[in-house]
Amino acid sequence: MMNSFVIALIICLTAISVECKKDKSEAAGEARWLVAQSNWGTMTYTAPDEPTKPLSMISSYADEKGKMFFYLMGSHSFDGCLTLSEAELKPFENFAGAACGTNGSSDPEDPRCAKLSVNGKIAPCDSKESCALGKASLFERHPEMKEWPKGHNFIVHEFTISDLWMIYSYGGGSVFSPEEFYSTEPKRHTHGKPIEDGKDPMEMMGNTGNLKKDPVPQWDKKVERARWIVNKSLWTTISTISVHLNGSPWGNIRSVVDGVSLESSTGKPIFYLPSPDPTNIDVAQNDNISLQFSEASLAERLDDNGNTCDSLDAMDPICAQLMISGVAKKIACPTTLKTAQEAFKERHPLAPWLAKGGAHTGGNYFTIEPEKITLLDYYGGATEVDVQDYLKWEEQSESSVMTSINRMLRGFS
Repeated sequence: MMNSFVIALIICLTAISVECKKDKSEAAGEARWLVAQSNWGTMTYTAPDEPTKPLSMISSYADEKGKMFFYLMGSHSFDGCLTLSEAELKPFENFAGAACGTNGSSDPEDPRCAKLSVNGKIAPCDSKESCALGKASLFERHPEMKEWPKGHNFIVHEFTISDLWMIYSYGGGSVFSPEEFYSTEPKRHTHGKPIEDGKDPMEMMGNTGNLKKDPVPQWDKKVERARWIVNKSLWTTISTISVHLNGSPWGNIRSVVDGVSLESSTGKPIFYLPSPDPTNIDVAQNDNISLQFSEASLAERLDDNGNTCDSLDAMDPICAQLMISGVAKKIACPTTLKTAQEAFKERHPLAPWLAKGGAHTGGNYFTIEPEKITLLDYYGGATEVDVQDYLKWEEQSESSVMTSINRMLRGFS
C-alpha cells in the first residue's frame, strides 16, 4: 500500500486544477536568482488586431533588485510575458548535451532546470531616475548596447510585473505575487540529481548523433539558416494564450527535436506536453502557438573562448533569432512518433522519459503546422521566410552533391 506522501505527490503531479503547496518565499528567491543570473529571454505578446495568436521575440534585459528593464527601438506599450530558462546559463559546454545546471545533470525540460514566466506591462520608463537606473543597469550587463546606433531611437523600457509562475523542482509550478518576488533575496535551491560515482557529467551526456559540424549558413541563405537553427536547437519557448491568466500571452520552456541530424530533419520540431502542464491546457483551448529559437542557446555558435554568438548580445542581429507561428498538432502517426522518440533518445540523454512515451502524468507529443516564419540574422530587420520553401528544403550530403554533379556532367557528354 502506498504511503500518504506518495499519494500526495501523485495528486500534486497529476491534478490540473490543484496547486501544489510549495514554499512561495523559496520560489520567489529562486526567481530572483534566475533573473539576476540571466541576460535574455523570450518575450511573448500579441498583435492588437490578432489577440488570439501569440507572437514572440528575443529580449535582452537587466534588473536592479528584481526590477527589470529593456532597451527597445522606439516607444512601445504592451502586455507581455518574459520567459527565462536556466538552460541558457553557464557553463555553456552544457549546450551540446541538452544539459542544464552547474553539474549538467538535468535536461532543459526537467523540472529541476529552473524556468520562469513573468507577466506584466512593458512601457517606457516614467521618470528620470528610473530611466537613468535602467540605462546604467542595461549598459553594465550588456556593454554592446552602448554602441547601438543612436539614430535608431533606443529607449529604456521598464517592466511592471503582474504575475509570476516558476518551476524549479518536482511537484508542479509555483505562483507568487510581485510583492513576494521583490521582498525576497535571490537564492539558488539545488534540486539536481547526484552525479554517479563522481563521474564527469560532461562525459555522460552523449548526444553524438548531431555532432557533425554543419557550417552556419550565410545570412543571405534565409531558408537554410532557418532550418539549421531549428535542427540544432534542443529547447524552445512555446508561446500560447493563457487559460490561467484569462487570455494573456504566456510562454513556457520545452525540449524539442527536429530529427537526429540536419539530414533527417523536417523543419517541424516535435515537443512533449504533459497533461497537467499549463501549455497543454492552453493548447487544448486555443491551438495557436509560436516557437522562438535563438542562436544564443546553441553549442554551434560558441566561439573559441566558449562565449555565445561570438560574444554578441542575444539581441544583436548577427546572433540569429527565429520565430515560427502556427497551429499545434498532436502527433498521431505511429511512424512519426517512433522517429521522434528515437531522436529524443539520441539528443536528450538526460530526459529518458521523452524517448519512452513521456511523463508518468500522461501527455502527448506535438509538432507545429507553420503559418508564418520570421528570421532575424542580419542588419536591416527581420525577414519573412516562405513556409513552403522552408518545408521543402533538404540538406544535400556529400554523396548527394556528387550524384548531382555527375548527372550534370553526363548531361554535357
